[in-house]
Amino acid sequence: MSNSPKTVSLHGRPSLVTHEALGSAADPIPGLEHFLESLPDIYAGHDFRRLALRWAECAQDSNRKVGLAFGAHVVKVGVQAHLIDLMERGALDFLATHGAGAIHDIELALAGRTSEDVSAALEEGQFGMTGETVEVWKKALLRAQKDSLGLGHALGLEIVEGDFPHKHLSLLARAVELNRPLSILVAMGTDTIHVHPDMDGAALGESSLRDFHLLCDFVGTLQNGLWVNLGSAVILPEAFLKGVALAANSGVDLAGMMTAVLDMIRHYRPTQNVVNRPPGEGLYLIGQHELLVPLLHQAIRHYLANGVESHA
Repeated sequence: MSNSPKTVSLHGRPSLVTHEALGSAADPIPGLEHFLESLPDIYAGHDFRRLALRWAECAQDSNRKVGLAFGAHVVKVGVQAHLIDLMERGALDFLATHGAGAIHDIELALAGRTSEDVSAALEEGQFGMTGETVEVWKKALLRAQKDSLGLGHALGLEIVEGDFPHKHLSLLARAVELNRPLSILVAMGTDTIHVHPDMDGAALGESSLRDFHLLCDFVGTLQNGLWVNLGSAVILPEAFLKGVALAANSGVDLAGMMTAVLDMIRHYRPTQNVVNRPPGEGLYLIGQHELLVPLLHQAIRHYLANGVESHA
């Protein structure tokens, strides 16, 4: 690419999502147990309670881990507070996302806004040309290369240590602050930042590969644990299955693992790679993230506060 793209400012760029619209993590609603008990013990009613109970069981046992892989749309619809609350309560041990998920997280932390109007920005020649976003990634890649860090940890540190007025909204930053392992798996050519010619491809690939190894290591700890794929249709289900394959190759028994997919529609790869092919029990819950995640958060918090034994 002979010419560097003309960039625009994130602070002035039209964005579809602003921090004022994001959700918050409420304490369990009084009487929630009656709602949970009222659910049919059939299909999604059964699976919803089953997932919330397993999540709470794992949170109460340090030997049983919970990992969450989330897509970009999860960040855009404002459920990060619910996931951060679960991390802070020791109910979420590992996070993974891809480049787009990280971009939206960074933009919200920096400017309190994210999500371009793609059609309008593309027509104006401005889609993917946000200067501040690119600069954060460039600094993180320099840090990752200098200190041999994974991409997730490097980006999280940039937010934690930088001037990001809304860093409390960042899943990446909170994971670093809580010393939770964090993986960002980049698919080259899929993210807006990749069109910028001064993006260091070698550092991007090396730091993301470190994060893939981190994910594989974590998957190997999921005996009797839980893996949740939240809104990723391709990249993260594929990466998870490779972690399962490596665990099997290493003789790790994952027979007691539970996997769950939460998404708005049923996709092929999450169905096969997360629910059907891995050992253990697999669930698939269909619903809008902005409804399903807060409901699940409420159920987990309820079971944590009232004990899981009587509900098992």
